[in-house]
Amino acid sequence: MPKLVYQNFYRALRRDIETNYKPDDRYLKVREIAGKFNVSLQIAQKAVSQLEQEGVISAKQRAGIIIRNTLSAPSGLDGKKIIVLSYKQDYHFYASFLDGIKQNCGRYNVEVEFKMNTFKETDSLNFGKYLLSLNADGIITLSFVNSALPFYYALREGQDIVADIILDSLPVLPAVQTDNYKHSYEAAAILSRQNCRRYFVLGYYPQNNRRYKGFYDGIQKTWKGAFRPEVTYIQLSKMNVVGEVLRVIHNYSDTAGFFISDYSANYFFGLLCIQEHIQPRTVLVYDADDSYFLLPGLEPVRSIGPSFKELGRQLSDVLIRKWKTGTYPEPLQRKI
Repeated sequence: MPKLVYQNFYRALRRDIETNYKPDDRYLKVREIAGKFNVSLQIAQKAVSQLEQEGVISAKQRAGIIIRNTLSAPSGLDGKKIIVLSYKQDYHFYASFLDGIKQNCGRYNVEVEFKMNTFKETDSLNFGKYLLSLNADGIITLSFVNSALPFYYALREGQDIVADIILDSLPVLPAVQTDNYKHSYEAAAILSRQNCRRYFVLGYYPQNNRRYKGFYDGIQKTWKGAFRPEVTYIQLSKMNVVGEVLRVIHNYSDTAGFFISDYSANYFFGLLCIQEHIQPRTVLVYDADDSYFLLPGLEPVRSIGPSFKELGRQLSDVLIRKWKTGTYPEPLQRKI
């Protein structure tokens, strides 16, 4: 049996033990294991021997297989596998996440595999079954917002998952998310110190998002006097918005503060500035990470939110700590 196939079987066997059994329980016989997981007797015996060496079970000829310690499987992190599953099909989005995940996991010899989501009904129970079929020790999901039911199903079946978005309807899902309101509020304070007379916020989401709200509240708090600078939101996903952005760049580059509230907007704004040969005086971006988002001709640009690379590192660290200690780190859902 190829090594990869054996590892998939071993992960499924170990997950079954960790999820459905407790110490001193009697487990299946070797022949029953082979039948349940559709492997040969030789492969089933190999996995049983590995689990015994790791202290998970004891296998005696007459007593059978007894569960000893479900938290010790395996004793180290070698051979563990994380699948990074992205809903958003944009290299500029997921590449930086991957860098952080791989750098962190490389210290522990944990394998990392990237998959672009192709499953259409990500809010269905079948998506939860698909997650289990990936045969990963841990799954990091990126940009899934309507998947509470399948995530809950996979968690209940013993699949370790951590998400980059906190789902309020699923408080048992481990998640690490950037604090959009907090960092945007801080961005307003930074730009206010530049004494700009008006501000423009550019983003692809509708105006009632947490980043715009945080920035707007921060401006109102900072400017307490009679003068309140105007804050204008430009939603880049609307039709025929390029002309409006070009007008703003040409008319206000030297007098206004620009807050670029998401990475896609930064890329769009940067290309326009390069095209028009204009360097705005004051630009602050929410998401920026090395060469993935910063364009020549726009430096210096300061990023206010944690980088995707840092978020990837922290997401993978949740799984690594779970495997080391047997429990997820607290708090279960964090904003950074």
